[in-house]
Amino acid sequence: MLLGNRAVNGAATQLSTHSESWSAEKAIDSNRGLQQLNTGCSSTRDENNPWWRLDLRDIYRVREVVITNRNDCCAERINGAEIHIGNSLENNGNNNPLCAVIPAIPAGESYNYSCDGMEGRYVNLIIPGDKKILTLCEVEVYGEVPCLKRSFVRMQFNSRADLTDPSMKENVLKQLGSALADRGLTDVTLRWSQTPKQVIQKANADKRRCGKGK
Repeated sequence: MLLGNRAVNGAATQLSTHSESWSAEKAIDSNRGLQQLNTGCSSTRDENNPWWRLDLRDIYRVREVVITNRNDCCAERINGAEIHIGNSLENNGNNNPLCAVIPAIPAGESYNYSCDGMEGRYVNLIIPGDKKILTLCEVEVYGEVPCLKRSFVRMQFNSRADLTDPSMKENVLKQLGSALADRGLTDVTLRWSQTPKQVIQKANADKRRCGKGK
């Protein structure tokens, strides 16, 4: 089911901040900033490839992203901005799959961009190019939580450690979770479906018998 604006419960950050009143969170404060531009919008400083990122705090199937442009001068600054959605923080999330490119949004207008159920925790806006300023008066994200995916993995460890020890089992799960997080998989719950069993492998012994000397 498609529910309300997911952005309002998220956390926002950006490459830089023009000043305290233009913080990243201003783009998800449910105020489109049309009457109070200086206190209702986010803005970076003059940057190369400026970006803004929203952490939805969970993985969603994103159906639609709504962007509201500034209502004063410089409405053209948003031209060419890209919307990316995914689960990776590589390159600050800007390498995630592309949902849409914004050709232009008239001053004070809100335009909708369909993302066709792309799954992701992070929503990024970036304007490629040198000496750009990214200003966003509101970013709204609509979608639903995807169904939980359950996978079973059978593993064999070459270890002398006793994996029946609860503390050792917990340590193995932590190490596995850390390895998955390094690959961008952070929303993962790991648990043992069965108690690990220790298998002792016996080396083949040379059982040749020595004959008695004469």
